[in-house]
Amino acid sequence: MSQGSVRTASAIRIRSEIASLLARDVHDPGIGFVTITRVQVTPDLQQARVYYTALGDDKARRSTARALDRAEPFLRRQIGRACS
Repeated sequence: MSQGSVRTASAIRIRSEIASLLARDVHDPGIGFVTITRVQVTPDLQQARVYYTALGDDKARRSTARALDRAEPFLRRQIGRACS
């Protein structure tokens, strides 16, 4: 498998896992309707940048961003466990 396809597969897995975690395990009322749009993984597979969109007005989007920031440590742990 080439390095590019490994990165792509990792990105797809992370995207799917985060979407599932948000739907199933993150129970923060501040998280509105969120779509994970893209995941970029570094060539060494050590870091990933997750892009998302959130529906609603500016206040709702800010609330969602704050709620996702609060959920970040949990999401990192769960992704680390799922991808190891």
